[in-house]
Amino acid sequence: MFSPLRRAPLVAALLFALGGLLAGCQTPVVDGMIPETMAPTGKETFTTNIRSLTDVISKDPQDPSPYNMRGTAYGEAGDYDKAIADFTTAIRLDPSYYQAFANRALIHVKRKNEAAALDDLNQALSLNPDYPVALFGRALIYRSSNQTALALGDLNALLETAPEHAGAYYHRGDIYLEQAQYDLALGDFNSAIDLRPEEAPPYFGRGMTYLKTGRNSEAYDDFYNAGRRKANFYLAWYYRGLAAEKQNAVAEAVQSYERALKINPRYQPALEGLARVKRAKS
Repeated sequence: MFSPLRRAPLVAALLFALGGLLAGCQTPVVDGMIPETMAPTGKETFTTNIRSLTDVISKDPQDPSPYNMRGTAYGEAGDYDKAIADFTTAIRLDPSYYQAFANRALIHVKRKNEAAALDDLNQALSLNPDYPVALFGRALIYRSSNQTALALGDLNALLETAPEHAGAYYHRGDIYLEQAQYDLALGDFNSAIDLRPEEAPPYFGRGMTYLKTGRNSEAYDDFYNAGRRKANFYLAWYYRGLAAEKQNAVAEAVQSYERALKINPRYQPALEGLARVKRAKS
């Protein structure tokens, strides 16, 4: 079973899925979702924020909060060394500052240091076992290392305390899909879609579930919705073509395979699918 996020590099997945870590935001997110407060704001804004926070720190260098906030600004600006330094200072000043541990974990992920990220997330959760951001981050790290049972445990715990966390429903649904627990997968994908209908991944996951269970018409519609919501999502168009082909809708299959190949001309399954339906058409 293909999972577009599972096989993506962890850093790519977490930059979006854990965007809420920075600044302590707890907005429920899934892959590709950027809370409005985390949307790119431009280099000038980062510079202004850093300058303002530096002034605040100079007036009270023993207050950990401005260091955490400036670390956030450095992280968003891509200055990871300074971000880690600020989060570390915040933690030194307040060893119970679980948000700073979680924020530093995201920077470790961006630097592809998963072991250090996991250590920081564990520390954050030892201080606040119900912290949604840390539970979600650790679940994704567990998924990336094929520790599915641990990931599922964190997602279950997260949904007990944050029942509107769309990202948790999406990832738990994806695990259920991999385990062929299709009814449970559909329930979670439906919940993710209800909470964040503008996002592509839950539609893709639900489409894959429909495809696996022979509900090809519904799969066709979901892959269309996924492809429309995420730019260059060639896999959505490929699977839409496959769902159309299974319904003997040759013209729709050709159109979908061609759209996938327009985005990724070398994607072999789409090349094979297109050749297959064109042979059937002739």
